[in-house]
Amino acid sequence: MARMATTQASPARVSPAREDPVVGGASQLIGGPPGAHAVLPGRRTWLTPLRVLMALVILASLLGYAQKASCRDTRNWTHEYQYSALCYSDVVALYSQEGLVDGKLPYLDYPTEYPPLIGAAMALIAWPAGLASGPKPVYRMDNGQQVVDHYTMDRRSAVFYDLTALLFLVAACVAVFCTALTAGSRRVWDAALFAIAPALALHLLTNWDILAVAFAAGGLLAWSRRAPRLAGVLLGLGILTKLYPALFLLGLLFLCLRAGKVREWLKAFVSAVVTVVAVMVPLWLVAGYFDKEADRTSSGILATFWHGGSWLRLLGGGPDGARNALARFFDLNSERGADWDSVAFGATWLADRHDPAWFGPMHLVICLVTAVVLIAVTSALVVHRPDTLRLVIASAVAAFGTIAVAVPYVLQGIRDHGLAVHTLNIVTAATLVVAVLAIGLLTWLAPRRPRLPQVLFLLVVAFLLSNKVFSPQYTLWLLPLVALARPRWRLFLIWQICEFWVMFTRFMHFIYNDTQGRHGVDRGWFVGAVALRDLVLIVMAGFVVREILHPRMDVVRAGTTGTVAQRSAADNPDAGLDPDLLDDPAGGVLDHAPDIRGGWRGRPTHPAATSATSAADTTDTATVIPEVAVTAVRATNGPDEADRDADRPALRPLEPGALFRPRHRPDADSPGSTANGSTLGGGDQGPAGG
Repeated sequence: MARMATTQASPARVSPAREDPVVGGASQLIGGPPGAHAVLPGRRTWLTPLRVLMALVILASLLGYAQKASCRDTRNWTHEYQYSALCYSDVVALYSQEGLVDGKLPYLDYPTEYPPLIGAAMALIAWPAGLASGPKPVYRMDNGQQVVDHYTMDRRSAVFYDLTALLFLVAACVAVFCTALTAGSRRVWDAALFAIAPALALHLLTNWDILAVAFAAGGLLAWSRRAPRLAGVLLGLGILTKLYPALFLLGLLFLCLRAGKVREWLKAFVSAVVTVVAVMVPLWLVAGYFDKEADRTSSGILATFWHGGSWLRLLGGGPDGARNALARFFDLNSERGADWDSVAFGATWLADRHDPAWFGPMHLVICLVTAVVLIAVTSALVVHRPDTLRLVIASAVAAFGTIAVAVPYVLQGIRDHGLAVHTLNIVTAATLVVAVLAIGLLTWLAPRRPRLPQVLFLLVVAFLLSNKVFSPQYTLWLLPLVALARPRWRLFLIWQICEFWVMFTRFMHFIYNDTQGRHGVDRGWFVGAVALRDLVLIVMAGFVVREILHPRMDVVRAGTTGTVAQRSAADNPDAGLDPDLLDDPAGGVLDHAPDIRGGWRGRPTHPAATSATSAADTTDTATVIPEVAVTAVRATNGPDEADRDADRPALRPLEPGALFRPRHRPDADSPGSTANGSTLGGGDQGPAGG
């Protein structure tokens, strides 16, 4: 037998079997990771990582199609079959409910609750589906009379489902492809978390969200390739499909403010706004006007103008309080109450089911759980930073008092007065604003600028947990962000198991409601599953925050191989300036960019970009300004800007990374330290401040 020439796996590409313990353990089933018991062929083959990922996502999509295929036949939607078989899909349900089966067009003939591009996708697929045959009666003879025995399958609904599944398959492949390219050639396998995610199979055909995910993933890829205008266009299309990609622009703003790349952000922002306006304005002009019962009362502005009607009165609303069909999405979201999977829904059930009185069973449980969590977190922080003992203890006491007092107070208010929609809107909006501000401060004050996917993941999690609607398919929003922000399999799989448990208890509870409690599970099971899922998301967000504050724990920047000292080097704010080190593959212009702006009047604030110490100190201490950082400052601010900054007063505003910068006490005999252990160049050690 001829011997095939083989080589070791490329060291430039990270092997998940060597990096992640879960994948490493699974690889033992096939002989271990490449390089130990397996080698890769030395010649180039067609089995590239991207093609493997495409095969995996196609497999996951086909499994999702098969899992819901029995609901293609609308005759099965009886006796809670769509819930007991776990095959419910909005694609089938809305085909008839939205009037698509009758040839109606979204926004023109009825007000849809979805953004424009979802309405366009539904109308596009409904046109060929309408050519199929509808249900027909099948007769039988009963006592000499012809009676209807049953109806044939509604092939229009089945074709609509099949074509939509094909469209979603393409969108899923595009999303995984873009995520893999955004991760970079070294970490292309991180996209496998997205490609074979159980949630992808469970919720791909639940709703149209995968289209928005594809646009968002494309926008991230365009930004990573330093094409901000294209990124803005794709994110704008994502906003026209689901609103959540607007959070991407907010995260980009936080990072661009710190890196001095606001001009690049403006290109993306303006492109996104232009894209949204270019679609919304024509649709607003042609959309019809409908009353609260969704009955059409007037033609659109353009049609009324064309036929010589009074179109000016339509600008403020149609006759008898009718509204433009485009406003249906915004009206519905402002008027609806807490949805099933939201925190507000669980809090309402908890307040009604259990008395939140002081020192009652529920209050004692809340206090006990809060105390255990705070003690664990406080202990970990004190061990890591003993110098923050007083601050950490004071914060823990304040947090315990807030939770022990505020939670019973809020629940008692809900129990006594209910939760009005306008109050819920204010609470959710305020909670989201506070969370966004906290993420913005974290982005600004972190010792090293966070990676773009980390910030986006935190923003989307904050939106989902604070929003009054958290539909099951919203899970798809997080899949590419998790793959890029924290490509770790263990916690990811735990989260996926929780998502399945939420879906299962959700459907079983729907059966419980429809059968008046004869079958299914009580609401407590469902609320408990949602609470567990939310807790896992909070834990995942906590790990991302930890990796932002300590980049040596970030598997993307520091990896898992090498010595402790080599991985700890990632904590240095200037580590990203080294082109040989991985910084932010998805960052585009942010990748390997120094912190050169911020503070007052756009002055440089990065420690490597300012020189507050004298020339004598810089020659006698270990404070060395990287040449690449100075070059970046001169290229951005002009040839003399960095020199002029040296003559400015030493008093500086709060710098990026100042709050969380670790305090390292230098050794007495280390370079740059005096006999009493203080550094010559200032309070922080070295140009990075620790």
